[in-house]
Amino acid sequence: MLDKILCLHQGSELYGSDRSFLSAIESIATTGRAVHSILPSDGDLAPLLGDKGSIVEFYPYGILRKQKLKKPFLYTWEILRAIFFYLKKFKSYDVIYINTTVMLSALVAAGLYRFSAKKIYCHIREIPDRKGIIFFRFLLVFSGARLIFNSQATKASFKLPGKVVYNGVEELYFNVVEQKKSPLKNILLIGRINTWKGQSLLIDALEKLSEKGDILFSVRIVGSPFEGYEYLEEELISRVKGHSGLAEKVQFFSFCSDPAEHYAWADYVLVPSIKPEPFGRVAIEAFSAGKPVVAAAHGGLIEIVTDRHDGYLFEPANVDSLCKALLSLSESDSEKYCQVSRMAKHTYLERFSMKSYQENILIALGV
Repeated sequence: MLDKILCLHQGSELYGSDRSFLSAIESIATTGRAVHSILPSDGDLAPLLGDKGSIVEFYPYGILRKQKLKKPFLYTWEILRAIFFYLKKFKSYDVIYINTTVMLSALVAAGLYRFSAKKIYCHIREIPDRKGIIFFRFLLVFSGARLIFNSQATKASFKLPGKVVYNGVEELYFNVVEQKKSPLKNILLIGRINTWKGQSLLIDALEKLSEKGDILFSVRIVGSPFEGYEYLEEELISRVKGHSGLAEKVQFFSFCSDPAEHYAWADYVLVPSIKPEPFGRVAIEAFSAGKPVVAAAHGGLIEIVTDRHDGYLFEPANVDSLCKALLSLSESDSEKYCQVSRMAKHTYLERFSMKSYQENILIALGV
């Protein structure tokens, strides 16, 4: 009889980690094993998991959320309650796959099964700050879980043994064509609006470039903040509207489950993360569409982007370095653009295809 697999995830939308979880479930389901997924709430992800053959259940507690820390006594009760929930739930499964380290209660429960015959895995997709690393290292060691990392950068930050499995994405089939003759370049920044994804850094750079003359870019910022952080988006919009040189050049779009339209529009995709990206899924999505990436040179991004080969790298959190990178794009001719674009597609096909990811995740899980 094939093992039953329980898969736990902290999100319910279709951002990067959600899509990677979906891809893992799709791969596991092809083995004929019974798959049961638990999400915190209903959303765009749940029906897609169902389509892949997973039973889906919702349980909102036991996930590490900064907002929850504002009510510590209630949050502590929720964490304890969730530990008992997972202790009971784990009894019925042979293999347990925990996606991301913020599944706090599930990892504590895993530690209480560490000497059992169950195979428990944790897929690590985060690079916490220094204090966070200490906490999560302790939690992971206590859990006894077998570890899967999404990049060498993530593995190096934790200094724990485990396997590295690079994410993969479905190919976006856009023809690599000659860049339009207009000097105006389309720049796409897509991802969760928060304090470290770099949206504010981009606005800083555009403001600085506008002081030197007209901005030769049309910019789309695509994404939404977490509930309770809407003020971050409002601040960005206010800055753009209040600057005469940016108001007509920068557009904001809410999160969408299918960003293909935005990738089709873009000439370049920008990933200006202030903190190190554990991986950089947006970069490989861009590569799958043949779009060169302009990325901050740290974290998992430097395992994806090779400077002036399939994209461009700049010094992280450095406005001047980002300005220099953006100016180099405006000076790039069509021949150079097509060359870099073709190499971006080649990098995707060689290293970050969906087939490669799904094969490697099955090997890592031993199923």
